[in-house]
Amino acid sequence: MNLIEIKEGKASLLIPNPKDYEKEGRYDPSWSPVFYNPKMRLNRDISVLALSVIKPRSVVDALSASGVRGIRYYTEIGGIEKLILNDKNPIATELIKKNAEKNYVNAHITTKDANSLLYEIKADFVDIDPFGSPAPFILSAINATINKGYVAFTATDLSALECSSKFSARRKYDLICERLSFSKELGIRGLIAKVIREGAIIEKAAYPIFSFYFDYYYRVFFRIENGAKKVDKLLEKQGYYYECSKCGYREVDYYAERKICPRCGIEMRRYGPAWTGELWNREFLLSMKENLKNFTYFDTFMQVNKLLNILVEESKYVSPYFRLDFIASLIKRNIPKREKMLECLKEASITHFDYRGIKTNKEIDEIVNCIKIN
Repeated sequence: MNLIEIKEGKASLLIPNPKDYEKEGRYDPSWSPVFYNPKMRLNRDISVLALSVIKPRSVVDALSASGVRGIRYYTEIGGIEKLILNDKNPIATELIKKNAEKNYVNAHITTKDANSLLYEIKADFVDIDPFGSPAPFILSAINATINKGYVAFTATDLSALECSSKFSARRKYDLICERLSFSKELGIRGLIAKVIREGAIIEKAAYPIFSFYFDYYYRVFFRIENGAKKVDKLLEKQGYYYECSKCGYREVDYYAERKICPRCGIEMRRYGPAWTGELWNREFLLSMKENLKNFTYFDTFMQVNKLLNILVEESKYVSPYFRLDFIASLIKRNIPKREKMLECLKEASITHFDYRGIKTNKEIDEIVNCIKIN
């Protein structure tokens, strides 16, 4: 295997040469014998930043591939006393050993099925960053997380979570999945709801503390706390979102019944069960923003800073975003400028989920009125 050296964050890494695995001038990381995706650099940078707030002493990267994620945590955070890097691919674990040695990382490296490993160990922080859906690993990852510890999941199967593939949504996430105008946010709420339900099985409450959408994936961090009563309170915030495709009226209910729009008389589209609570813990978010000054070496520093600034504003509003082009088309008006809408609504922000959307706790009628006068 021909290896090349790259640098990411403070880590120097050996990875398979992508040129050796090109097909007709194209390259996909999954074609390499060991997976390394440069497009996930932002994900890893933000995760390093999040761990600078969490400050875990023990970390498990259950699907390590090249080892880049766990190695970066060890070299860039400090204070990690135990690091487990695992991949069931023996070619990957041989490369992880080389990369760990290259970066002077003291890691326990295993070649196991991720679920088997996660039922054998406990850690302050567990990271699940799969190629595709995290669904097969959710329960075991929560099981491996200590009380008051943290777990993070990446999901790249947005076709399921955003309802392009309804059968996949049902199989993997138990979702009734009909496409609504704000599906980009509903996808992450559907993922959060699934994690909470999996934790409920073993009476572990999974509190979402930080989440974001970028490019083709979701990333969510949870704080885990033991206790059936805590779980019950979280489950009370699982519900179904409804939206009328004719007038834009929307509501939330806690039962998966079919609903008729009270204004138009047509059947509304629905999505759920989904998390209806906050997507961010503001204290955690502000701590991340404060710590960012220590990571000016990130290649994505400006991008991360911009994203965090948006999330700080978004976190003021619990309700999913409204898509301006969707509402404007329903009332046959031109799409207003977002700045004009923010000024009109007063209590609103842009959203990182969709450049066409705004976050606010105002109702649809107020948004319609603002579109009409702008």
